[in-house]
Amino acid sequence: MAERFKAHAWKVCVPSQVPWVRIPLSPPIELIMKSDITVILTLYKTPKSKIETLKQYKKFKIIVFDQNSNGLIKKEIKKILQSNFKYYYSPKNIGLSKSSNFLLSKVKTKYCLFTQPDILIDERSINLLQKAIKINKNAIFVAPRHNKKIKYNKINNLPKYNIVKNLKAACMLCDVSKLKQIGFFDDDFFLYWEDVYLMRKINKSNYKMILVNNASAFHDDSKSSETNFKTDFIRNLNFMYGELLYDYKTNKLKVVKIIRKFFQNLIFFIFNIVIFQLKEALNNIAKITGTLKFIKFYVKKL
Repeated sequence: MAERFKAHAWKVCVPSQVPWVRIPLSPPIELIMKSDITVILTLYKTPKSKIETLKQYKKFKIIVFDQNSNGLIKKEIKKILQSNFKYYYSPKNIGLSKSSNFLLSKVKTKYCLFTQPDILIDERSINLLQKAIKINKNAIFVAPRHNKKIKYNKINNLPKYNIVKNLKAACMLCDVSKLKQIGFFDDDFFLYWEDVYLMRKINKSNYKMILVNNASAFHDDSKSSETNFKTDFIRNLNFMYGELLYDYKTNKLKVVKIIRKFFQNLIFFIFNIVIFQLKEALNNIAKITGTLKFIKFYVKKL
């Protein structure tokens, strides 16, 4: 009982002593660490089972952006967290890049954990990420190893940290001041390739990305949104769009690639219709639409 009282008394205490317990005049270090981190994540037609994962962050500040929403899901989140959080929503799907940049603009803490609803990570691993980013002064991102199931990593002969050129951006702890200085995702990207382009920018700077070998996360890939024809169409469309946009922004794009992608998917679409592979035919239409979306973007830049 005394130890529990010590952990929380700082919130209301004045300098004084009680015979059976010493009252701290500053918050315990573990509470300071948690207060330094804001968790940010975007929702888009997220299944209730994945919204439940938000409870793993209830000891931290949380900011949520809900896309293509009427805002009603806020009540569900409140039931799960049973604590304060900030919630924003848009009736439109504005894309992961824009929603993430908006969330970053709302962060007031020193660090933010950029994550997704289909990520599972425990408090121990988040604390390890924070220790790593504090030790490595040039670090802008630190990320855990991704496992096929939740488990603690045994690092054996591996170093605790590795400086890397690329990280899995689905879950990473960010230094907010550095990130605001260099810029987060490029708004021109919608869903895919924005992380690849960001890390290319980081690698050209003096900042470093760190893989924390003894921190673990599990990513249930592409399960943060409902799986149906519409979400699959949006994913395939924006993967194609993002690929062409990345080539354009890195000066690697050739007109012949745009033409090839368009007619290649048109031919495959006709073929898949003939053999009644309707799902594949829909994917071809999505990629054709993604190509046309990029052409529209490209023409506006001329």
